[in-house]
Amino acid sequence: MKNIFFVIALILMSFSTIYAQQGNFRAERQERIEAYRVAFFTEKLQLSPEESKRFWPLFNQFETRQDGLREKYDLKGKRLELLSDAEVKDHILNQLEMEDEMVKLRKDYMMRFMEVLPIRKVAMLQRIDREFKKELLKEIRERRQGKSGN
Repeated sequence: MKNIFFVIALILMSFSTIYAQQGNFRAERQERIEAYRVAFFTEKLQLSPEESKRFWPLFNQFETRQDGLREKYDLKGKRLELLSDAEVKDHILNQLEMEDEMVKLRKDYMMRFMEVLPIRKVAMLQRIDREFKKELLKEIRERRQGKSGN
């Protein structure tokens, strides 16, 4: 009986260690992505130290608010093809509502960005954000191909 308990405890500890390592890996990966994003935007926008100091807290707040809206209207793991027609209709209406809220949020933050950055830099934000996401996806694809090629 003691041996069984010991084996179960050992298995549980090894799973928790593996899970903790995966969590650390995710956090490290997220930190690297964030550092890459800061460097990318700073370079492309040619942000001065003073502009960076005022811009990044505001931009991070904007990103957090956008993420919150996406989460609010997320299907929470439900598969669209398994929903009833009424649920699908609700989902479509919710997506339209989310888009309206996103537009309002973008308008609000564009005005705020204009208070901390020159207008030309504010105008470039959306394009640079798209470029960053494109570069990030390219980098991820290249890394995956490098791993699968080994």
